[in-house]
Parts: sequence; C-alpha cells; structure tokens
Amino acid sequence: MRVTVTLFIAASLDGYIAGPDDDLSWLFTDADYGFSSFYAGIDTLIMGRGTYEVVRSFGEWPYPGKRTIVVSRSSGLEIDTPETELYCGDLPGLTDHLAAQDRHNVWLVGGGELVRSFLEQGLLDQITVSMHPILLGTGVPLFPGGFRRTMLLLKDTSTFEGGLVQLNYHVMPDDEELLSYS
Repeated sequence: MRVTVTLFIAASLDGYIAGPDDDLSWLFTDADYGFSSFYAGIDTLIMGRGTYEVVRSFGEWPYPGKRTIVVSRSSGLEIDTPETELYCGDLPGLTDHLAAQDRHNVWLVGGGELVRSFLEQGLLDQITVSMHPILLGTGVPLFPGGFRRTMLLLKDTSTFEGGLVQLNYHVMPDDEELLSYS
C-alpha cells in the first residue's frame, strides 16, 4: 500500500504561512477547524529542519505519541524530542521506507523547500489549506516559487464563522489526468 502524504496548513489570504520572524500570532485559535480529526488519522509527521527548529522554540513538544521525521540536508542537527528522528536521504526512499513499515497516513508539516521537493517528485497527494481572513503583506510564503505547474482538483470546502475558509485538494499527477476527473 502506498503512503498518502497530506499538506495540512494555515495561510493568510495573501499566501503566507507565517509573518516576519516566523510570527504566528495571527492564526485563529478559537476553534479546531478539523485539525483533531485530521491529526487522529495520521501516523507519521514529516517536517523540514527549519520547521522543526520553529516548533521546538514553542516549548513543550506539541506532537506527543506521533512519529516525527525531520528531513535535513545535513546530519548535524540535534534531535531532542520524543519519537523524532533525523533523515538525510532521498524523499522517494523515505516514502518507500514508511510504506514498508505500514505507515500510510503522513502529514507534511512544512517548510516551503520541503513542500516544493515533495511536489517536484510527485510525492504530495493532498493539500488542505485553512485560509485565514487576514493580509500579512510579507512573511514566509505558502509555496515558494520555482516548482513545475501542478494541477489540483478541489475535493471540498468548509467555511467557518469568523471568515476562515478551508480548501481541500487532491494533487493531480500531471495535467492530463485532470480531464478524467471532469
């Protein structure tokens, strides 16, 4: 069975996942927005080194009981959180390894470079973006430029009191397959 990799992420309406200096103070915290249900269904988290370092700065590790893999180009990163390991290999090898271990529901937590790599290699299956009704003007972009055109198929949307809109997409393997879903 193949691994399903999902990017579940929040963004401002102008396309930023964090403000300057990784500021997240603008994120809505008044409701769950489907996160608990999503989180209950995943068995592994994958994140980049930068995302790991930002999450570590929050204090208590927010992902207890979930296997976490930190992808980095260098093996010098110190890992000091529970059930967390460093991975420095190729991404197809990682997803194959997870499938062999019966790990099939993966949350791609971030960062942008890692998301771009998953997209480029055809390893990202689903994208859920919670669009917050705020314009940040600058910050960390949801999708850094430089990847190939990728078609998405809208699966569903949810709207919430306060203006947050959640968009759920299936990532199409290539442009041609979009016609078969019409």
